[in-house]
Amino acid sequence: MNLLISVAVVSLFIAPSFHTAQQNYGLPTGAFVIETKTITLNRTLVLWMMNPKKVPRDTPDEPYTCPEETRGSYYSGPTRVSLVNPKNHTIINSITIKSEEDGAEDAFDLPYQIHIGKYYKVIEGTARPEGKPDLMWLGDYNGDGKALEFALFDAVACMELQTTLIGYSEKRDRVIQYPIKLVAVNGKERQIEVVHWIDYLFSKPANKPRYWKYEIDYRGRGGTLDKYEIRYNKQRERFEGRVDYVRGE
Repeated sequence: MNLLISVAVVSLFIAPSFHTAQQNYGLPTGAFVIETKTITLNRTLVLWMMNPKKVPRDTPDEPYTCPEETRGSYYSGPTRVSLVNPKNHTIINSITIKSEEDGAEDAFDLPYQIHIGKYYKVIEGTARPEGKPDLMWLGDYNGDGKALEFALFDAVACMELQTTLIGYSEKRDRVIQYPIKLVAVNGKERQIEVVHWIDYLFSKPANKPRYWKYEIDYRGRGGTLDKYEIRYNKQRERFEGRVDYVRGE
């Protein structure tokens, strides 16, 4: 009898947790909260998915493949970051996280367990090879002196790491996915595009506040030497710069 009472009490406290999270943040039915980060007393960032699929690594004892460096064992599904007011349980705004590819499905992969020392900060499991990542590890990426941004990573292949930056805009009181206005120069061709995912940028420290200069060498795979020079435009709240695709150097 005492055992039954104990189980009932435990269930009472555990079962409502998922439903309570939805209520606290005003999320729809089926929302699964991955992480939250408090920005101010009445502003919280919530990283969540709709009805995600849980995908453990097929071979947990084997070395990581290149894509697994950003996935590990992961959740997969429609992914959102919302800015919410936890005091009145309302969503202020939400953004969709998915691949930059044209026609990409509304889904993304986020690790729930991954090994230590690569792209994501691991906050648990430091005594063993893998642990729970802190996906919204806030930092000051835009050089304003405030740690209000976090990066997400997608290792498409062994020599291609897509990165994106998400953060709280105090000026707009919104969560935003920072755009990058990029001038791409390939020989005599010149193209201007605005993207939200960019090779390696947010995995690298700035050379100085709000300025990055780096190279990615794809020539060994028949590609180009990609030379990036990027600055952060505080007024427009976006990153701006150019990439030169150089052959034969």
